Amino acid sequence: MDKMDNIVIRKGKPEGAQDFSRLILFAAPTFAPSLFGSDVRNLMKNLFQNTRNHFSFEHSYFIEMDDEIAGMALAYNYKQKKEENIHIGLLLLKYMRWSFFTHLPYLLKSEHIVGQITENECYISDMGVYPKFRGLGLGTKLFGLIEEEARKTGSKRIILDAEIDNKEAIKLYERLGYKIEQKSPVFKIRDKNFEFFKMSKDIEKNGNIV
Repeated sequence: MDKMDNIVIRKGKPEGAQDFSRLILFAAPTFAPSLFGSDVRNLMKNLFQNTRNHFSFEHSYFIEMDDEIAGMALAYNYKQKKEENIHIGLLLLKYMRWSFFTHLPYLLKSEHIVGQITENECYISDMGVYPKFRGLGLGTKLFGLIEEEARKTGSKRIILDAEIDNKEAIKLYERLGYKIEQKSPVFKIRDKNFEFFKMSKDIEKNGNIV
């Protein structure tokens, strides 16, 4: 836990599902509904409350200001992703029901475009801050905590994917030491096109950039 004045960062708990599902849509307002369907908020609430999946509360951090939730981040490492791949597929089938099969081609394609990590890497899947709390450096604090936790578990690099038209977020990531590695192919979901920059940052145990 990190505490500074009236700001607290804590690990997520199942009861944070409502805020998590809202903040996911601030993090990916078009991509998330396109990939998972119009009922994405209920899906995310259900996934968040379960263990052993990429959207579980186990991988989340919430930042609070004056006892009010201001934002969240979701991150996991290569080992966790590998161990959870089958379970998240089963959970998606359970909660999406028949719509799972409609979205399956896009879900499979997304696996080859975003979230690609290898051993000793940590992936920041989502990060969102409520609009009223933006511009206060809360995202920077969340990044700092994730990097610290990643070092503790042996990760040597942090990876994230940023939509190429999200220029404000990309500026923040670059300011924090993340570099663009590559641009993804165009990912088309029905009539919408998405492109991502894969960005990375090398870290050492002492907190310095490699």
